[in-house]
Amino acid sequence: MNTDIERSTSYTSKRVLAPAHTKIVATIGPASEERIGELIDAGMSVARINLSHGTGDDFLRRVDKIRAVAEERGAAVGILTDIQGPKMRMGRFENGRRELEIGDVMTLREGKGMSAAGEVIFEFTGFQQAVQAGHRVLLADGQVELVATDVEHGVIHARVTRPGAIGDRKGVHFPDSAVHYELPTDEDRRNLELSRKAGVDFIGISFVSRKEEVRAVRALCPEALMVAKIERMAALENLDDILAETDGVMVARGDLGVEAELEQLPLIQKSILAASVRAGKFTITATEMLESMIESSRPTRAEVTDVANAVLDGSDAVMLSAETAVGAFPVEAVSTMSKIARAVESSQRYRDIPRPNFRTSEFTFSNAAAMAAVQAAEALRITKIVCFTETGNTVRLISRYRPSAEVIGLTPHQRVVNSMTILAHVRPFLVRRERSLEDMIAMASEMLVMRDLAQYGDPIVFVAGVPAGIAKTTNVVKLHRIGEEVKLH
Repeated sequence: MNTDIERSTSYTSKRVLAPAHTKIVATIGPASEERIGELIDAGMSVARINLSHGTGDDFLRRVDKIRAVAEERGAAVGILTDIQGPKMRMGRFENGRRELEIGDVMTLREGKGMSAAGEVIFEFTGFQQAVQAGHRVLLADGQVELVATDVEHGVIHARVTRPGAIGDRKGVHFPDSAVHYELPTDEDRRNLELSRKAGVDFIGISFVSRKEEVRAVRALCPEALMVAKIERMAALENLDDILAETDGVMVARGDLGVEAELEQLPLIQKSILAASVRAGKFTITATEMLESMIESSRPTRAEVTDVANAVLDGSDAVMLSAETAVGAFPVEAVSTMSKIARAVESSQRYRDIPRPNFRTSEFTFSNAAAMAAVQAAEALRITKIVCFTETGNTVRLISRYRPSAEVIGLTPHQRVVNSMTILAHVRPFLVRRERSLEDMIAMASEMLVMRDLAQYGDPIVFVAGVPAGIAKTTNVVKLHRIGEEVKLH
């Protein structure tokens, strides 16, 4: 599909059912690759492809399939790819595993191959200079905890404080140590080039800890929007700097739950989401949201509550991982998540969530117009805000103010349509470019009626820029009734 659409767009397509305001990201894998259309119908807005799994051919095949099915359905579906980042892993053990008992003293060193008795080999560098006596070392993705007792000649001696089993090439975390590593890695660079050529919409940056890493990834895939995955304590410490550089964040609770104390995780989630909304960045809450649905057709009550709380916390999107990638009920998982989001969004508690204040850091006409449009819609109980956009920026700003009204984002650029699929309260459409504001409003009014999104006589808030078709010129907020003649001069 062409990036710039100059041809007339038909508005006589089948009715588009209103999605939940909160978007759903579903991971595509063996269980769902042949069911993408069903996932879209169930409520998926963004398809995620994890580049830690599968081959380059698998990735390209899935991208092509997602695009083809979305176009066939006339649906807006973004594509998010995750780069793996610097995954730190242990070496191997005799028989593939080893039991560590509380009080055991282990030697931790860099190396390859098989770990001898009393030692654990790490297959990466940089930790020897960072770990000090008293620092925690978490093995097997947090199942086992050791505390360093002394460091000598690059070798760490550590005592087991939480016992358990460790196995071949399981993950390692250093929550107290500033371990230096390369991000993006060489493998990430290859995957970023693949993502750039495929034209994906979002890049999830794993294990980010500094704004410079976001900047380096963006330089390699400049057309995509950056999603900083917050999964290390170092990222929490540098959150404001990361927010200044990224386009969005993912609360990646799996690895974050390894480094942070589990009882602190709900508060950390809320603080990340609140800081991101204040900064005007989109947000995704991820990991184990409906984990039981990997094998069961129904979620647990605790999982339902978890998803509901993520919506109430202000997430733009909630994400499914193994549930849709390899689970037995991928479509049911998306449908369940959509039902939960809709139920929460229809509640008074959701409507009472405080709106962000005007951000003086974005002291622009666009930001002021976005806030004014939301306030006008609230005051007059208008259910639709229609925004014409060349870049998606004004739609993003409107979304930040969490309107009760649905935001219809209209653009002549397919990439901008895709970029808006992650934004809460937003439904994007590809439309033809019009030459005047009057023509834009007339065209949008026709589209809304033909798609059963509005009826003649309905009040609408229109947000646009004059002159038409030029980026960063948002300067008009117009209250209009569908069907009335448009005269602006």
